[in-house]
Order: sequence, then structure tokens, then C-alpha cells
Amino acid sequence: MDSSALPNSNQKNSNKLHQVDKIWTKQAKDRALLLQKHLIEWFDNEQSGMRAAIKQSILGTDFTSEDIDFQLSSIKSRLEAGDLVHWVEQYYGEKDQQELNKKRVDVQDDIDSQLFEQAHVLCIHAGNLPLVGLQDAIAVLLSGHNYTGKISRKDPYLLVSILKWLVHRGWEAQIQHWTIETKDIPAKDFKKVLFAGSESSLESLKAILIKAQILDKRTNWLNRTASFSIAYCPNKELAIKHSNQLIEAMLRHDGKGCRSVGMIVSPVGLNELQKPLENALKTAFYKTEIAGISDSKVQTQGFNRNRLTSVAYKQAYNLAIDRAFICVGDWFIEEHSLEYVSEPKSNRVVYWVKADKDALGSLVERFGFTLQSIYYLGADIPAFKGFFNDTINVESIDYAQCPPLYWKPDGVDILRYLCPFII
Repeated sequence: MDSSALPNSNQKNSNKLHQVDKIWTKQAKDRALLLQKHLIEWFDNEQSGMRAAIKQSILGTDFTSEDIDFQLSSIKSRLEAGDLVHWVEQYYGEKDQQELNKKRVDVQDDIDSQLFEQAHVLCIHAGNLPLVGLQDAIAVLLSGHNYTGKISRKDPYLLVSILKWLVHRGWEAQIQHWTIETKDIPAKDFKKVLFAGSESSLESLKAILIKAQILDKRTNWLNRTASFSIAYCPNKELAIKHSNQLIEAMLRHDGKGCRSVGMIVSPVGLNELQKPLENALKTAFYKTEIAGISDSKVQTQGFNRNRLTSVAYKQAYNLAIDRAFICVGDWFIEEHSLEYVSEPKSNRVVYWVKADKDALGSLVERFGFTLQSIYYLGADIPAFKGFFNDTINVESIDYAQCPPLYWKPDGVDILRYLCPFII
């Protein structure tokens, strides 16, 4: 018999992986449809506990009612648009067959060890934004793995309310435990940890979990620690046209998220856009301040006095060094030189850099993993995205604060990370 007619090991592995692809896709799509349905129910069902969680969050966290409403509306609209099903299905569009075969060979070593094992995954959630941890929880459930969550003290109500509702709707086999206290995380032979938060706390947290024998040193961690995003304005006209979206991307959630704009790069100097940007900033700022007052989130007199002193100092310093700047309330947009601009450290001070897209590429290299995304102001996103060759997330400014549920924190697709065998 002609030996060339026999399937080689690569062909066998490719066929095996193809079968696993089909099985996983079918099961994951079924989970996505059901999870979408149950999450939308949490929004719509008066008995879901959502309203109580919102009230608790307004009274017991730093979030304003406006930011909570914005976040919930964004998430619900993405669920209704079918984001979870799309997340699962996007890996299986038309692709070059040689590329598929290459990927199948590349992951063949993972097949036997990972394909059929339902693993325990620990999610250590951030709490800087309302429901910022929801994406990780969704990814674990879609993957088919088991979820355990360390809930942030800064956002202890909304995600817990959703988890309780999902358990009520039949997800108790996968949603195994959640807690606010690190010491109460159960030892479950976790195969992966999804960490989102401050890089400064990462190593100490690892040490605590290893010492408590909740994890061991070999456990795989996915650490997401990006801290800001950059907006690119190609010209004056587009900067004016999209000024409201730009300011929204800066101010929403008090500028605390990694998707918040902390730097703006443009060939146009800040002085040329002083008036339109100042007007847009005033409108957004006073709307935010009114929302904070209505939620009784009024700072103490001493805090306000210190804040005013800090603002006066920054204004005087900028004037003394002849730096272009815009100041509204305690928010600043300051022009900095390309050579010396550093990573933004204050969420209420946004840096403006006069530079073209070639120089923007050097900033992407400079900031590395601290940079989440680049937002483009304009319609020609594909050409602009091609300039960076997939080295950084490039998105429209319109989606800065309301991304799809399958967006990539730190450039990582969480579902693909949890299921490395998927194509």
C-alpha cells in the first residue's frame, strides 16, 4: 500500500483539532445564547435584584448614578446586539486554509492536556468602574470553565447581584464561589488566574495567595495592568467635529479606566483648538459635577480647599513655563513635548502632544503595556489601523467608553486565552 495515502501525525492532529473546534463552538454558542438571555433578564426582571444593587452602589461607592446608568445601558445594548454569540462565532469566519493548518499544528501540543479538561479559574476583579469585572466572568462561563471571583471592595454590589441571578437561573455548576475577602478564596486547584488591577499590588497578592496555599507558583496568571489610552486627531476639523466624543472619553468614570483618554496626539497645537475644546470640557464637566451633587457625593470643605490650591498651583506653573493648557474645574489638558512626555499619572490631567502618526508610533513603543488603545477621530480607521500592523488596539473614538463585550484588555482576547485550542 502506498504510504503516502496514510494520514501523517499532523493530519491526525489537524482532524482531531477540527472536531474539537466544532464541538466547542456548538457548546459555546449554546452557552452564549443562554447567558445573553439570562443577563438581559437581570436588566428587565424586577425581581432580579438590579435596582437594589444600583441603589447600594450609589450610596456605598464612589460611582455616580450617571456613570452607573451609562455603564448599564452600554452593557445591555451590547447584549441585545448579540455580542456574546459574536464573540464565540468570530473565530470561525472564512480564513485561509494554510493559516488554519499552521495554527492547528502550532497548538497540537496543547490538545491532549487542555481540550477536555474543565478547569477552575480565579478572577481577581478590579473595581475602578461599575461592573468592570463582568467581562472576565462572562468569558469564563462561555469557555465552559468554572468561575471563582474575588470581588473588589470598590464595586461590591453590581457584579454580585448578577452572579446571584445567574445562579438562580441555573449556572450554579460553573459559578462556584465569590468573595470580597482574599482570605475566603477557597483552594480549588486553579489552573488560571485572571487579574485586573494595579501592577503595584500584583506581587504582594501573589505572595499572599501562595502562602495561603490557595495557589501554587506554577499557576498561570493573565495580568491586565494597562492604565490609559491615546486619542489621535489627524486635523483641526476632525478635532472640532469629534470634540464632544473626545471629552467624553476623557471624563467618563472620572478618567479612571484603562480605556479613558489620558493623552491626545495631533499635528495641530492645543492653542489652535482652545475654544472648542474648552467649551466641550465645560459642558461635560458641569454635567458631571451636577450628577455628583445630586448623589450627595459632595467633598468635604477641606478637600475642596486643597483641590482649589492644587488647581491654582498648576495654572501658575503652566503660565510660568509658557505651556499651552486648558483648565475647567480641576481638569487640565496640557501640551507636552514629544521628547519628554511621560505616562499620565493623574486621571484629571490629560497630555496633549503635537506630533504626527509616525511620532505616535514611537509613543506606542515607549509606553508598551501601560497603553490600552488608540482612538482615531475620523472615518478612515482601516488605513490608520494598518499603519500599526496590529501592534496596538486601534478603535473609533465613538467606542472608547462603550466597547463591545469582546474587547481586548491589554490586547488579549480573554476567551482565546482560556481556550487556546480555538482557531
